[in-house]
Amino acid sequence: MKSLLLSLGLLSSSFFITAQVGINTTDPTTTLDVNGSVRVRALSEEVENGEYEFLAEKIVGIDANGNMTPVTLGDNVYLENNQIKAITNRAAIGDITAIGISVVNNLNLVIWPGEPNDDKSVIRIQSLLGDIDITGIAAGNDGQVITLYPVDGRIRLFSFSILSLPANQIANQSGSIIIEQYDMVKLMYDGTINKWVIMNK
Repeated sequence: MKSLLLSLGLLSSSFFITAQVGINTTDPTTTLDVNGSVRVRALSEEVENGEYEFLAEKIVGIDANGNMTPVTLGDNVYLENNQIKAITNRAAIGDITAIGISVVNNLNLVIWPGEPNDDKSVIRIQSLLGDIDITGIAAGNDGQVITLYPVDGRIRLFSFSILSLPANQIANQSGSIIIEQYDMVKLMYDGTINKWVIMNK
């Protein structure tokens, strides 16, 4: 008899461990099914006199079945003081200085991961001599987009120049182009042809 009661007790306890619990519902559809609002006191901090402060660290969403699920924030969204905010898209500016050089072959913009201009999309080109001729740009990655911004004079970009390595050359069927001081030119690296392509000037 004792073993029978023990067996029944174990069976009933395992039933309750795996049972679904419903609050304000008699037909729960998941482990915890709440028909109403939810408050988790452990997620708040008591400030004073019984007042609680809630500081959001994560966002919880509801899926198509009504289940709570964590929401992943994109790179341009963040939480601040319980508000979702978007990061303003700003073009960060890096600097390259060409000292005493008027013709630059295989221009190294130093944009590899961890390098000074890694997170910069606009590169300010400075030169003590003013105008600079660029025959190629080193170390392009497929789809990489950069903007060159001359501040001391003009930049002339040479197309398919043999003075730079083939993989660093600029592809422009119209020949060389000139970017005036304080104008900008945007280029993208095409990994299929291994060349920089001028997007707009």
